[in-house]
Amino acid sequence: MNVVPKEFIRVMPDTMRGFISELFQKAGTSEEDAAHIANLLVLTDLRGVFSHGTRQTPGYVGMMLDGKVNPRPNVRCIDESPTTAVFDGDGGMGHFASFHAAKAAVAKAKEMGLGAATSRNHFHFGSAGKYTRLALEEDLVGFAVSCHRFRHNPGGMIATATGASPMSFAIPAGNQPPIVVDMAIGIDTNQPFEQAFKQSPAAYFKMLGLSHVSHALGGMMAGIWLFDKPPDPPTIWEGANQGAFIVAIDISRFRPLDEFKAEMDQHIEDARQMQPAPGYDRADLPGGLEWEREQEWSEIGIPISDGHQEQLKNVAERVGIPAPF
Repeated sequence: MNVVPKEFIRVMPDTMRGFISELFQKAGTSEEDAAHIANLLVLTDLRGVFSHGTRQTPGYVGMMLDGKVNPRPNVRCIDESPTTAVFDGDGGMGHFASFHAAKAAVAKAKEMGLGAATSRNHFHFGSAGKYTRLALEEDLVGFAVSCHRFRHNPGGMIATATGASPMSFAIPAGNQPPIVVDMAIGIDTNQPFEQAFKQSPAAYFKMLGLSHVSHALGGMMAGIWLFDKPPDPPTIWEGANQGAFIVAIDISRFRPLDEFKAEMDQHIEDARQMQPAPGYDRADLPGGLEWEREQEWSEIGIPISDGHQEQLKNVAERVGIPAPF
């Protein structure tokens, strides 16, 4: 899904933001919150991460219209220290509570050197890279994971016990594109599981390990893993089954920032001079291609496939507004 479509139209970011914001307002969100989530989804589209950008809008709007997600949450910081914070999402989208958590982690890292925050009692927070890139804006390292509440199937195979949780790291650079790892902890393959596993068992076991870091930090530590007792306070929002853990680190507390950036630039530049992976026409590190897309597509528009258009037209029809394409 996260490849540039062969057939598409280009939609300018501001046009898409306005349209997506109107869709969320029709679902009951405030104008401010609608503009916020629209901006985050369009930023994700601009990087080519279409799976977690505006294509998610029909599902999100549907959850609000169906009463499963709170369209007007009162996000609150319910616990705080000089370096930590805990945010309650009040049954709304994770894009609200987790964004507050990320901003708090960044602010605390700027003041104390390290900052960490959790968010809970919310729905999907989208691509994890939205939150780690907030750290980049302040020359910080960012780390973010999220998880949804689930139980393992005792009869299932352990290598499938991943939950496909999102994880992101962001490392600033100077003149080179920053390193941004933004991924789901899962392997998408058209092969039957047993066949794919036999070809690369190590990949599945590494994925299993990374996913349970997400479960422990974005799930248990975030406080969403409560199966044996009712939540406190009780919730009416069926979709509010997710949490997040976000960290920001001030590099300058460890060494001079300009030296670090110069070394990162050399490291990234050297990597980009290497031979591409088989089947690819360029060598790059995670985040480089997405960074270039964001710069280019901000000027010429986001490529929106026929299927992408159709999904957005359908939700626009459901709430009674015209689509801009």
